[in-house]
Amino acid sequence: MKVKYWVASALALACTMAASGVAATLDDKPTDGSKGSAFKSAVFEMKQKAEVTVLLTCVAGREVIVTTNGNKETDVNLFIHDADKNEVGKDTSPGPKCEVKFTPKTEGTYKLLVKNKGPGPNNVTLAVKVAE
Repeated sequence: MKVKYWVASALALACTMAASGVAATLDDKPTDGSKGSAFKSAVFEMKQKAEVTVLLTCVAGREVIVTTNGNKETDVNLFIHDADKNEVGKDTSPGPKCEVKFTPKTEGTYKLLVKNKGPGPNNVTLAVKVAE
């Protein structure tokens, strides 16, 4: 009987850990933003020194504008890399607002990397606008 309670407690703890780990996966696994023209914006709750990665499929020759904004005055940085891991743009200016404009040379998947350097947590809005 004691074994059943121990197993049930361990299982409950494992489920709780798995559920709390869902929010933390934003730091580890990229979010699929899908087609650039379909992705408009998303808000991420970011702890200090946290990172969020969004994968975005872009069409060649159409300008893309990526922005961030936070509800608190933390230092947010934005980096954009192509499929070959080449940096195509970045904004490391102080504050929560970032803007990067780029025109993809080739169609493919681009990685948008947002970093909250702090101090403290921030709710960061990542927005993408594609020229038509």
